[in-house]
Amino acid sequence: MATKGLSIPVFGKYNYNATTKAVTYTNGIIGGKAIEYTVSVESTENNPLYADNQIAENDIGKFSTGTLSLGTDDLTADVSKFLLGLKEASVTVEGLTGVTETIYDDDAVAPDLGFGIIEMHQKDGVEKYKAVILARVTMSFPEDTATTKPESVEWQTKTIEGTLQRSEEVSANYNHPWKRESWFTTEAQALTYLKTILGVVEAAGGE
Repeated sequence: MATKGLSIPVFGKYNYNATTKAVTYTNGIIGGKAIEYTVSVESTENNPLYADNQIAENDIGKFSTGTLSLGTDDLTADVSKFLLGLKEASVTVEGLTGVTETIYDDDAVAPDLGFGIIEMHQKDGVEKYKAVILARVTMSFPEDTATTKPESVEWQTKTIEGTLQRSEEVSANYNHPWKRESWFTTEAQALTYLKTILGVVEAAGGE
């Protein structure tokens, strides 16, 4: 089944209950419009035990960490505040009203988040939608880059990266998961799944 598209990055605040060992996600948001994403994973090495000149037992390598790289159409002030733990303040500027700054300073602490996105696949002419959730991600400050507008517009987009960890959740279904996937027949179904898991609450009258 080949991948043919990508859409709708979703983020939710990661919350761990040490008593129940459950993880939930709250205050979820849509993080712009997806252009591309890459997940690079590091695993521990296999540790085989050799006996009688062959492998008798093997401690199979497991996920240790990873990196998420997400390209979006833009990073708005609201999305940046959510992903990076930024604050904002109103400032007085003569001749202007309602000036608000988003502030990058020593108080900025990026929270642990859950991240979700939708991959569009096709096989035998039929489209399917895979909803992917990375269970625990901490985003890093993105690079700032821009160029002046030439005669013909060259679109300039944003990329932000994050570090992956295993979730702390231990339950009947999960044992420190780092990724979850589910398949759907429509994008709307996949988005409903991501919004539900990652705690996106619909505003009155829609998104």
